[in-house]
Amino acid sequence: MRKEFVYARSLASAQAQYLRAHDEIKMAVSRLHLRENEDDKSLDALGENELYAASSNFSQEKFMSLALLSQIKGKLRYLKVWKNKH
Repeated sequence: MRKEFVYARSLASAQAQYLRAHDEIKMAVSRLHLRENEDDKSLDALGENELYAASSNFSQEKFMSLALLSQIKGKLRYLKVWKNKH
């Protein structure tokens, strides 16, 4: 019975990580816009020369986060199958 608690804790941990990763991806959507003039000091305003770099950076972060999410989903699947077998 004690061994099952270890795996149950691992399953709960993987489920929590999956939920946090999914939530992080949904919450990370950023609303960026071009600066209309030089006086615009908004945090989400970008100049034309910054737009491509920001887009590339956000795309890279998105794919890294999706890869991490995929790993966590794999662990979760493994733990669920293991739990059902025992």
